Amino acid sequence: MAMLSVITPARNMARFLPETLDSVAALRTPHEHIVVDGDSDDGTVELLESRKDPNLKWVSEPDSGQTEAVNKGLRMARGDLLAWVNADDAYIPAAADRALDHLLAHPDVSAIFGAVNYIDQDGEVFRTLVPPRFDWRRYLYFGAFVTTPTIIWRRELLERAPSLNEHYKDAADYDFYLRLLRGARVDRIDEPYLNFRYHPTSKTTTDVWVQLDEARDIRLGWARNPVQRGIMRGWEGTRRAILPRISSWPHPEPRGVVKLLRRIGARG
Repeated sequence: MAMLSVITPARNMARFLPETLDSVAALRTPHEHIVVDGDSDDGTVELLESRKDPNLKWVSEPDSGQTEAVNKGLRMARGDLLAWVNADDAYIPAAADRALDHLLAHPDVSAIFGAVNYIDQDGEVFRTLVPPRFDWRRYLYFGAFVTTPTIIWRRELLERAPSLNEHYKDAADYDFYLRLLRGARVDRIDEPYLNFRYHPTSKTTTDVWVQLDEARDIRLGWARNPVQRGIMRGWEGTRRAILPRISSWPHPEPRGVVKLLRRIGARG
């Protein structure tokens, strides 16, 4: 039976890592869990040493950040299927197993992604997002609509993208998945099978504009002509000018007027 390799980059995430470890350990799908820790000093090493999970492999040593850590994990992985789950996120095990069953039952499907729960630092769900079906060109032109933390893919795809580009600080995943999924059949799973934690120290909170700027540059690098570049620049400029005024974008949690309306029971 196929084996899943789950790669978890970590750095001083001892507060949230136990939930991540437990969620992967609870999968019934044969798996290995590879934690690549960046020389944490918050008790992460002691936590990993205390685990009795035979499927857990880990290393703790200095690195340049998340991207290098994921690349180390990809080199260590032995599975037929691969996934990348950060140290403050967690699978919903039964739902993740159902998603994996779908992938394994359909050999023509190269990867899956699915709905995701956004949770706060206390684990409370504040939003569930069901993305539209996968379309690579839409992912390229508009840079959204794919819940990247849920992606699980077959090893064969690594021939297209064997590693993340460590030049990028915060959008290496976008560059990686553009290369990995181009031309592949990618199925959407409608139910949430991952909890994505949004908290004050997460990269999604602290570096969101750096991430968006890098993603814009990656997108433009794929453009073949001025028309494509114009569409990409026009979309990016429009959403940056309008969406923060009328919604919580680029943050997933309600803010400002949206938050107030939800509190008083408005629906939109």
